[in-house]
Amino acid sequence: MRRTVSLFLTALFLLSACAPAQPQAATRTAPSADTVALAVLAACGMGQDQLWPLSAQLDSEGLGAYLTGFYGLPEDSWDDCAIYLSPAAAQAFEIAVLRLTSQADPNAVWERLETYRLNRQGDFTGYAPEQAAIVESGTVLLSAGGSYAALLICEDVDAARDAFYAVLSQDAPEPVSPAPTTDSAAYTGRVPYVDPEIDDMTVYDTAPILAAWQSGDPSGLSAYDRAIYDRASAVLEQLLTDSMTGYEKEEAVYAWLVSNVSYDYDHYSLFVQVSQDSYTPYNPLVEGKGVCLGFATAFQLLMDMAGVECITVVGAAFESREDHAWNMVRLEGVWYCVDATWDAGAPPGYWSYFNVTSDYMAATDHQWDYASTPEATANDGGRP
Repeated sequence: MRRTVSLFLTALFLLSACAPAQPQAATRTAPSADTVALAVLAACGMGQDQLWPLSAQLDSEGLGAYLTGFYGLPEDSWDDCAIYLSPAAAQAFEIAVLRLTSQADPNAVWERLETYRLNRQGDFTGYAPEQAAIVESGTVLLSAGGSYAALLICEDVDAARDAFYAVLSQDAPEPVSPAPTTDSAAYTGRVPYVDPEIDDMTVYDTAPILAAWQSGDPSGLSAYDRAIYDRASAVLEQLLTDSMTGYEKEEAVYAWLVSNVSYDYDHYSLFVQVSQDSYTPYNPLVEGKGVCLGFATAFQLLMDMAGVECITVVGAAFESREDHAWNMVRLEGVWYCVDATWDAGAPPGYWSYFNVTSDYMAATDHQWDYASTPEATANDGGRP
């Protein structure tokens, strides 16, 4: 799941100690970072109507805080920067050019930018595969002598790379094939699980809602829980009949969820704080959008109300770099894994994460507390 960063961005405007170092005399005639960045944008076919300059939103102190806070760079490592981002939260495009100071360690700058790129790839993994692929194909560059660095996340990386070196009047080195990162099919065993501790993954307590459903009396619920109760009740009334098997109930609920709930794109954004309601069943059921924990808790509640045994698994994805959550159901005593978030928008027949095994989940970049979670081993998809 995407890390929540909008509070940090708000704080950028309050910081005064993060301004970039003053340019040195030796770099006064060097091309500006923006000159290099605009050449890169033109080469990869992206104009300022597609990517807007971060300098339009942040002053020099804010830009400095952005580079230290998000890229993790020391304050004295650059004297000029240009950063262009997509205004669309669901797009990963990002071009950054930095002119480095003599105090900078170019290799350390490269490593910090590459770490940022990997983390950004994790932001989109599973939720927006096309965007994740764009980030994966992106690159971090250093100029000859290490006086400039660039982060290139765009569709035509080769053209952007050539433009970066051309404007600096340098020959582009031969590309180096990146080391494999998240090709889960190549894993011979399960990736160790480490809690990313990025998002608050506390599972919303739906016990009062379930108790009200079982008693038939929702009058004692809070207004918030009553809205969840009313919408969940309406969905089940629409979908279920008394003659349905557990599998048929699960399939109907899953089909409704992946067809009617979309991922909350604010969670991709570097500038908008995603609503906490997207982490509970409220936004998925009432507003039609949510993040993975919202999907999982909504599915959990609907299964509980339908009388199908279900648990919520809070784990991780992208080699434990990102928080993630999904569900398991037990049908006729057999456990199965489901991930409605990563199937969102897919029609029946095209689901990849409905009633699959634990091994399949592990092979498709899911990590969790393996010892404390039921193991799903059946390959029959749960069909009677």
